[in-house]
Amino acid sequence: MTTTIKSFLQFLRNDHLCKLTPSSVLRVVFGNEAADFDSVASTLTYAYCSYQKDPQNPLVPIINIPRTELPLRRDIVRSLSRLNITEDLLFFNEEFKHYKTLCGTINAVLVDHNEVEVNSKELVNAVTGIIDHHKDQKLHLEAHPRIVQNTGSCSSLVFNYWYNAILRSKPEVFREVALLSMGAALLDTSNFKYKVEAPDLEALKYYESILSDIDREKYYSQLKSDKDDLEGMHVKDIFRKDYKEFTFVQDHQKIKVGIASVGKSLEWLGKQCKTVDEFNLECIETQKGRVVDIFVLMTAWQDNNEFKREILVVSPIKDYSENIINRVSSELKLKNTNQ
Repeated sequence: MTTTIKSFLQFLRNDHLCKLTPSSVLRVVFGNEAADFDSVASTLTYAYCSYQKDPQNPLVPIINIPRTELPLRRDIVRSLSRLNITEDLLFFNEEFKHYKTLCGTINAVLVDHNEVEVNSKELVNAVTGIIDHHKDQKLHLEAHPRIVQNTGSCSSLVFNYWYNAILRSKPEVFREVALLSMGAALLDTSNFKYKVEAPDLEALKYYESILSDIDREKYYSQLKSDKDDLEGMHVKDIFRKDYKEFTFVQDHQKIKVGIASVGKSLEWLGKQCKTVDEFNLECIETQKGRVVDIFVLMTAWQDNNEFKREILVVSPIKDYSENIINRVSSELKLKNTNQ
């Protein structure tokens, strides 16, 4: 039995996955396509804890992005490195698609989302479990577990589920799990100060017991610094770092929207380009390259301890951009900027 997340990943790659046949049923767990710290931590910890409970039926944790995009997520890379987990041990979209060609059936557990995105639908035969904190799409009602609950971080729900399921029999499992899970919650709730719900507080109680030697404030500061480190990144890569797509239907017409979230201001982003025109071109090229009807750039940052945010909307259809801005400006207390 493996006793670290690293050794668990090594077992999957060097043993379990080598035995796939066309009649195999492959069990996987994966998060949403933004693949932020919360999704990745929830994915890895769910798979590892599931293996501790049922080693005969391991789940392969899939990080829901191409392998080449992991280096953009420096908070994740550096946190995993502290657990001696390197990129070559992890599983990404490429492997997901490859394994589909090797086995007959893939059953999936969803964490940090409760609906399979378009890009993965052809790979998944059945959704067998869900733990999520987003709006419930009322799908896969037969899944077990099926926990869709409002909370600051999905990692809190995943941690609480497994803590209550296996802690008494396997207390040694939980230090690495707690480190990753608490890291996700720290980032999602700004060190348990914002968007904190009852499951987050329940998990925090466990974290403080298991990680009594960890200075939470220092840990949060390190994670935040790693996440905000965009040094040397091109603007197009910054747009890829935290990106999601959604499809909406309006007047029987599908509208595809891509949203990039960035923890810096538009002014800062503009300075990463030689000219404003170059920055504008990067936004237009992203909209075209992603083949979306609307590209939304959402910025959020702290300025002298004051929370600020901006929204930039790019679409070849002018009405789309104007409608979005008009609808959200009042609710989000936005004002026009000439930057």
